[in-house]
Amino acid sequence: MVEQDQKSPAERNIVHCLHCHKPQENLPVHLSRVCMKNSTPEERVDEVQKARASSREWLRKNRTWNYKQLCELLPDRRSRITMVKELLRRGFFIMNQPEESEMVLDPESDSATVNDATSANTVTTPTSPRDPQTSSVRIQMKEAGLHDKFPARAKLLVAFKKYLVESKKVPNWQQEVENVSRFLRYLQPTGSEPSLDFLSKRTETEDFLKALQRTDMSAATILTYIKSMKRFLEYLSLRLDIQKREPLLRTNCKSYTEMLMTLRKTVCKTHEDKAYDTRLDGDFCIKDCQKILRVAKPDFLRIHDNLLTRKKVSNTEKTLYRYYCEALLVFRHMQRPGAVEGFTDADWVDRIAQGDRVVIGVRKEKTASMQIALTKDEETCFQLYYKQIRPKNIGLKKFCQSFFTSTSGEALHRVTQDMNRLHEMYKLVPFRSQDVRKAVETAAKKLPVHQYKAVSHYLAHGTGTSRRPQPQPQDIVDVAMLLDSLEGTSSDDDTSLAELKNEQHTSQKDFSAFLSRFPVSLEGQPPTKKRRVDSGFPDDRVFYDKWRTTQYTQREEYLLSHFTHRKPSASKVSRLIAQEGWKSNYPKPEEIERLWKPAPTDTIEADEVIIKCVAEQGWTGLAIKDFGDEKGLGVVATRPFSKGDIVCDYHGKVIRAAEGMTKLEGIQDKARHLFFFFKAGQRDLCIDAQTGCDCHPNTDTVGRRIKCCYKSPNLEPIRCVMHVNGEDKDVILFKALHDISIDTQLKFYSGVVRRSFLNLDLDWLDE
Repeated sequence: MVEQDQKSPAERNIVHCLHCHKPQENLPVHLSRVCMKNSTPEERVDEVQKARASSREWLRKNRTWNYKQLCELLPDRRSRITMVKELLRRGFFIMNQPEESEMVLDPESDSATVNDATSANTVTTPTSPRDPQTSSVRIQMKEAGLHDKFPARAKLLVAFKKYLVESKKVPNWQQEVENVSRFLRYLQPTGSEPSLDFLSKRTETEDFLKALQRTDMSAATILTYIKSMKRFLEYLSLRLDIQKREPLLRTNCKSYTEMLMTLRKTVCKTHEDKAYDTRLDGDFCIKDCQKILRVAKPDFLRIHDNLLTRKKVSNTEKTLYRYYCEALLVFRHMQRPGAVEGFTDADWVDRIAQGDRVVIGVRKEKTASMQIALTKDEETCFQLYYKQIRPKNIGLKKFCQSFFTSTSGEALHRVTQDMNRLHEMYKLVPFRSQDVRKAVETAAKKLPVHQYKAVSHYLAHGTGTSRRPQPQPQDIVDVAMLLDSLEGTSSDDDTSLAELKNEQHTSQKDFSAFLSRFPVSLEGQPPTKKRRVDSGFPDDRVFYDKWRTTQYTQREEYLLSHFTHRKPSASKVSRLIAQEGWKSNYPKPEEIERLWKPAPTDTIEADEVIIKCVAEQGWTGLAIKDFGDEKGLGVVATRPFSKGDIVCDYHGKVIRAAEGMTKLEGIQDKARHLFFFFKAGQRDLCIDAQTGCDCHPNTDTVGRRIKCCYKSPNLEPIRCVMHVNGEDKDVILFKALHDISIDTQLKFYSGVVRRSFLNLDLDWLDE
């Protein structure tokens, strides 16, 4: 006994609660305190037994998948491979799993698919200046033989990809693998498998980087190639099996990495020299540095208006909106990139209102800090990003404290690169934060001594080394207003939201004329450039993109309108799109499946499919089952139902509630559920499903067999008035409260009935 007491207690088995679907170490305690605290001990014991049986059943049958079954469920190879990887990550077992080399997605084909979808659905203006340049670089790379790659199933690349995904958790692993593949293919023009001979090809490596520069590729992209190769060398250094064959592998990788870092400095210096050559040898003022704010402002305000009015905003537009907010901090408020990167959500929440400004103070270890005073309009823009864009980037499973985040929900750590990209979008010479700060210091020298010191102290907050007493909020506001008055500051770069309505009104007026000339229809094609110019409209893509956006929205609404009855599957949406003959500019079937929502009551009442099902009792996916002498007949689902689906109706003869209560007096308890009481305005009514209805006298309608339940229902009754067989009738429809799987017994929520008839004796509903 002593030895037994000294043993550590056995680990509890984890059992999921069938009510809240959460794992519990002590299910009886959980049920008594949370999910079934109002139930009897006997009911809780039964629930524990059901949960344990369910857990054993899942372990016995449902943890193992067959790859052949997944092939039938997911014909698309990309979706199937993604699902297999996710199942394996969650601890499932997969039988007949293919080889690892067959589980690799071909980056070339995937990229082509993404590009095709993007070209079909992209409707943003800011990216249009960048698209020709990107296409030109790609064409030049292909002509120079720089776009060739090794096959995606090359063993070394497959292993490198696995290293990036599993060990490094790199989100953009596909791009890194492609960069390395192109790099190695240039150094090894032949063969299907890359070798390690590239470690001795220093001259060819330098030629590759020079060839990339000759294609007008940006320095940031070239540096990305170098970074990808550096990570690839790190991976090679960890391969013990290769080290056995190549004893000098670590030494060669280290030497090659040092050579790459030397070439990297050359690329950076060339980029800086080129940038400074276009800046008139450093002779620039604050207004020159802030030019990007003036040029990008119309697009920023347009996106701002779309966010306010809840219109569709693409990911590219959201990224541009973030770039502009970062540019406000860098070029208008003269902050260093490190300070912007250290800007957190807590800093934004702790902002202080001071007059007509908002003061923000950022302090973070090992990063720069800032103290700025935003205008009210700027605060509105930042708040819109904080409430509408940032939460969608982070999602529910990400934990990120940075104010600015990437589209993948990661913390921002490349503000300088973002500013370069923003300048490239509008074909402007990129300026840096030190450029605008230097221009500010030059302009501030003409100020009185005390004002010059205040400006210098304001700018010094970017270093994080100042030991002076922290200024008061009003002091920060005073310096911010002083910066706005400096000579050379742009006078028209304020983010004035007051101008937004006028600009949008003018733009909308012109676009209305464009729509009058080229009406939008579901089957129509957007006007060509020649037709737009011949009709007197600009030759840019602004109205063209808006036209496509309008058509995209119409097609989205059209597809959703066809599925008010039940949530559609992607295959059903695909068939509808194929019937319409649309080739481009239409939402993906998965997007329609995601956007689907239960229809409101007025839409349901006019739905022809539901009316037909009520009239003919042609409901599908349901079956009547005998549950034994005690429970009697019930209804189970023979197909999955999604939350919000209309499952069936409670069919029978509609009578007055008083008449229904009279009929109940001489009926046994087991048949009482065949009476459904409800209110219709001021009328108290009842559906008598015991004797059937006049329209279906010999039919055992499925709705009458659904049990009522107060504690764990999966259906909710809703009352509608529908025009059935030439007359308006009161109809009770059952709507799914949550997703319902196959073989699940259907039960409707009896609480609705009880609340409607508090003066009637309906306690038997809960029995």
